[in-house]
Amino acid sequence: MGIKKPYSLHKLSGYVGGDKNEILDMINIFIDTTSNDINKLSELAKNKEWQSVYKIAHRIKPSFDVFEMNSILGDLKTIELLARENDKDGTLVPLIQKFIIEFDEIILLLQVELEE
Repeated sequence: MGIKKPYSLHKLSGYVGGDKNEILDMINIFIDTTSNDINKLSELAKNKEWQSVYKIAHRIKPSFDVFEMNSILGDLKTIELLARENDKDGTLVPLIQKFIIEFDEIILLLQVELEE
């Protein structure tokens, strides 16, 4: 039995009728668009641009749900909530840094999917 992946393509496969090429296209789109947004999060948080952090987190959350990235979806929801509250407890920047590290690991695994 293989290592459990921190994502699943099951829900996505259902949306595209199991079409392998469509799944691969959707993985590419996810990587391209979401990576740009994730990279912006850190800089926006450092500059205390909480409303922008909130908007990005809110916008990308459904994509993480489609890929069933439950291991980091909870962190993304927390990022969204803390940003909406203007990071009142001061934990948002380290949480975003942790999220980015985990996201980058998932992206590497998704890129392997594309090569298989």
